[in-house]
Amino acid sequence: MNTKVRARCTAGKGYAMFGFIRPVKAELRVKEAERFQQVYCGLCHTIRAEYGRFYTLFLSYDMTFLALTAGCGQTETAPPCRKRCDAQPFLRRACAAPDEALRLAADASVVLTYHKFRDDLADEKGAKRALAGLLCALGKRGYEKARARMPEADAEIRQALEDLRQLEQAHCPSMDRAADTSSRMTAAVVPRTGDARERILHQMFSQIGRWIYLVDAVQDIKKDMEENSYNPVVLRYDLHEPDITAIREPLERTLERSLADVCMAFDLLEPQRDADLIRNIIFLGMPTVTRQVLDGTYQTNGGRGKHGSL
Repeated sequence: MNTKVRARCTAGKGYAMFGFIRPVKAELRVKEAERFQQVYCGLCHTIRAEYGRFYTLFLSYDMTFLALTAGCGQTETAPPCRKRCDAQPFLRRACAAPDEALRLAADASVVLTYHKFRDDLADEKGAKRALAGLLCALGKRGYEKARARMPEADAEIRQALEDLRQLEQAHCPSMDRAADTSSRMTAAVVPRTGDARERILHQMFSQIGRWIYLVDAVQDIKKDMEENSYNPVVLRYDLHEPDITAIREPLERTLERSLADVCMAFDLLEPQRDADLIRNIIFLGMPTVTRQVLDGTYQTNGGRGKHGSL
């Protein structure tokens, strides 16, 4: 399902699940590409059923990845259902059948998106602040419902954002301390099962959050320097120009370290459902984004104008 608003428009440093995680389509088998699209569309319909159409505007591939990973321990895949898409109302598209993994991803998407609205309301000025206020008003009811479903995650995300705000105000040059706030936010949405699977997923999504924060910081170096905005990469390396040629090697090492931990954690899960599709994302898709960001060639959604279509 396509959306009217691209996920990257909602992204900001510290927001763990908006924009960078997607498969490499050329390396997917046809059935895997179809399955990814089905889960994406199924998540959109799950959000719409639980929270209304408003939050479907902020659907992302990253939340699709969360749904896939949260459900990878299942051995069976229910047959897809066919539903009408808001973007193409005259067509019925194959959608993954609703399940706990999709509902978890829907709840997490709403909580994280609303906190992004709140953060913008606190930080932005003028028209952007007015827009953030409108989005907060429109999204509050859905957020309250999602918060009631995952109160511990919401509290952890709130605290992580407050810690990040303090680091920003102090102009903290530590990349690790800043990225840790994103790690905590992604780990917060992991299902609370109290077993080894939860611990493995917690480690996996902690490293994903760290990777996303740092990739986003590198991607935003030029913009942040122009706007005099907080960026720990700029502060850590005392950059005076947006050129990262001299620091590419250490940046690549730290990003690859997180990806290696993600891959090892995933293998410990002993995945059943969608294993090859998820491997494509973490072994190929995320390293590809890393290289593109460091090369300066990264484009949102692969350069396509619409979100939601591989």
